[in-house]
Amino acid sequence: MAIIPTGWNFIRHLWKAMDRRHHSVTTAMHLGQNFDEDDNVVGVRPQAFELRPDEPYLSSTWCEYFSGAQDQQLRCAIEAIRNSNLKVGGKAQFAVGLVREIRQLVDARPNAKKIRIIHEPEEDNEAHAAMRHWPESDVELFDLLAQSVWSMLYNSEAADALPTSECACSERGQGK
Repeated sequence: MAIIPTGWNFIRHLWKAMDRRHHSVTTAMHLGQNFDEDDNVVGVRPQAFELRPDEPYLSSTWCEYFSGAQDQQLRCAIEAIRNSNLKVGGKAQFAVGLVREIRQLVDARPNAKKIRIIHEPEEDNEAHAAMRHWPESDVELFDLLAQSVWSMLYNSEAADALPTSECACSERGQGK
């Protein structure tokens, strides 16, 4: 277990109910997404960042855990989510967030505990990370996160168009 530097990226899976350069990725499903009148996804709903009952932290997948160029790391993180025990449908969306921006917004809230984003591998996702001390309910914050930090979305087609690699663990992922 290691604290993730603030410059890294994450990808997060948004449920149906929905150094600081590193990213996190998530997937967004119907109730975690906003649609226009033509049924096109136009964003992420704030509810995607609410903790579920008995959930102690917000889960995400650490992109820079994987070696390769940034777009290859993103593809590997998406594949880690797809290959995990999560149910990821064909209409799922993947949202990318930057650790620095996530921390800035969350830590700036009144009475907020400083969040800790920690690499906590799981059996079905070696790149899993936990966002600990996540606020249980803060609609204004969740709206800010949806509109800015987690607003870069990839649908399945765009995710599949990203270049592939062997998805090997990077030196960062090994703690080096």
